[in-house]
Amino acid sequence: MKRFLTKLTRWDQALLALVAVYLLLWPLEQLYDFVFTLRSWLQAALYLVGSVVLIRRLIALFRLLLRRFLWRVRHRMIAVFFFVGVVPLTLALFATAWGAIVLFGPIASYVVTSRIEERSAALHAAIESVGWQLQASPASDRAAIGRSFFEEGRRTYPGMMVRVEMPQGPVGFPDSFRDIEPPERLRTHRGLVRWGGQLYLSAYPRFDERMPAMLVVVPLTPEYLRELAPGLGFVEPIDAATAMAAARAADPGAARRAFARTVRAVDRPEASARSRPVQRDVPDPVHPLDWTLRWTATVKVFEWETGETLLEPALMLYTRPSAVVRLMASSQSDAMVSMARVLGAAITTTFGITLLISLIVAVSLTRTVTEAVHALYLGTLHVHRADFSHRIPLQGRNQLTELARSFNTMTESIEHLIEEQKEKQRLEAELALAHEVQAQLLPSETPRLESLEVLGVSHAARQVSGDFFDYVKLSPTRVSITFGDVSGKGPSAALVMSAIHSIVRAQLGGVTAAGANGDLAEATARLATETNRQLHANTPADKFATLFFGVYDQDLSTLAYANAGHLPPLLVRNGEAIPLEVTGMVAGAFSEAAYGSSIVELRPGDLVAAFTDGVTEPENPYGEDFGEERLAEVLIREADRSIEEIIAAVLREVEEWTGQIPELSDDMTMLIARRL
Repeated sequence: MKRFLTKLTRWDQALLALVAVYLLLWPLEQLYDFVFTLRSWLQAALYLVGSVVLIRRLIALFRLLLRRFLWRVRHRMIAVFFFVGVVPLTLALFATAWGAIVLFGPIASYVVTSRIEERSAALHAAIESVGWQLQASPASDRAAIGRSFFEEGRRTYPGMMVRVEMPQGPVGFPDSFRDIEPPERLRTHRGLVRWGGQLYLSAYPRFDERMPAMLVVVPLTPEYLRELAPGLGFVEPIDAATAMAAARAADPGAARRAFARTVRAVDRPEASARSRPVQRDVPDPVHPLDWTLRWTATVKVFEWETGETLLEPALMLYTRPSAVVRLMASSQSDAMVSMARVLGAAITTTFGITLLISLIVAVSLTRTVTEAVHALYLGTLHVHRADFSHRIPLQGRNQLTELARSFNTMTESIEHLIEEQKEKQRLEAELALAHEVQAQLLPSETPRLESLEVLGVSHAARQVSGDFFDYVKLSPTRVSITFGDVSGKGPSAALVMSAIHSIVRAQLGGVTAAGANGDLAEATARLATETNRQLHANTPADKFATLFFGVYDQDLSTLAYANAGHLPPLLVRNGEAIPLEVTGMVAGAFSEAAYGSSIVELRPGDLVAAFTDGVTEPENPYGEDFGEERLAEVLIREADRSIEEIIAAVLREVEEWTGQIPELSDDMTMLIARRL
């Protein structure tokens, strides 16, 4: 339950709390009146919070669907093309359609209003001529002239009504029209009149108050309006409910009563025509996009009931763009019409071809991008499964192809690196084995005599070392000491070192059989000479080694030794470091090299320290070597300590000198013998 609540948002928790409180108060509603009011407020809060929660859920669902839909690059490209291509094109088409409406609608409206003005002018001219005739005729003939005009005009204008005003009194045709008193302002108006919600075309010329005048109103019936724009479309009056409302606001009963009297008294064909369904004669469409246009014609309309002239949309025109184009083209020459058709067809064809090419290019580019991305995605899956042998097919020459090529290069490099890493691990395993083997070659125990203690330590720069030391107890009173350094580092130096170790060990029998000092010194020289010969014969020419071999005789308290090019060991005695003699060149360089020997007497407390160049040549950050002088100073200073402490002090001094460099540049090996 706690885990479920932690997954809910604060809005969800608030909704659950409101529902819980609302349900808990339900049993108390019959007991307390205020509970009903409280639950009503809670219900309103529930609706509000529930709406917020629902909206948040819908937004989250929309985002989830959007993320899932847009996860694929193909869908993202479709969305991009939709918003970049489809939406602007659709808006452009709608803008074009609206532009056509805005263009063709006013043109058609202008044609209709122009035709109405022409009809109004013609009617006004006809009435003026009859008015002159009335003025020139005797008073007894004026009624007959008005009736004659009325009867002839009804054939042309169905529903026409005529009112002849004479000094002796008005005459109406039909008779009831005589009782309709026209507004005073109607005399100055020429055009449309709205009377009782119906539109009329009126003419009311008057020259003099004492002279007769004639008022003629012609209802705008569908048949009459159809003749205004033949071939253009259909025209019908706009519903006059708004005008009627305005008229009733001025005089609620006047307009209704006047209109009712007119309908009862006048035989108006338009009344019956309005009761029949009107057929809108709109021209047939030329093409599927040739839609019907509806446009209003704004004209000046005289309101009979109020006596005001308003500029308002009074007529609705139904037409098509093709009808307006035909009307416009009818006033142009055939050559211009033909050129316009050819130009329109060319523009439409060009637009269609361009749109088709754009669609093909867009689909092609989308497929190229999505296929490349999908191939890269599959490649990453192979890499995730550690399958670096997978290669992406290369197609085309573009940046995506270069990206795929880079991916292939990367996986190929990783594959090579893995092979190299495996090879490195194999070599490291072999080196580790070699390190174990080399460790077996170094002495694990130190021989002890009553008058001598000895200890050697070696720190390899790599897993295996070319430095070596050895000590063997030849007899209860004699110990041999071997110390050297092979040129180079690593496995090759370690192999030469193991060879020297074997060569020296093989010759220890002859050294053991030697007698006094002279024989012992000759034996050490002979061992160095034989080691040189075998090393030169069994190792590459570029491999050589320095070698120090000595034998300590406890009975004689002497150290007989041969030094084949090694750094002179230091004899520390009475606060002074004395280098021992070098008795020959490096071993393994020349097969015929000869080696001498030397003997030194060891007194109680004397130290003999043998070392490799890895101890004296390390540099500090300023490029200065540690040097034999500093080594001698450390040995003299620490001479009274145990040999373990002396070696540790030397290595510590070297480490401090180099500035705590973690990796050794050369093997560091040191051996110390002390006369007790």
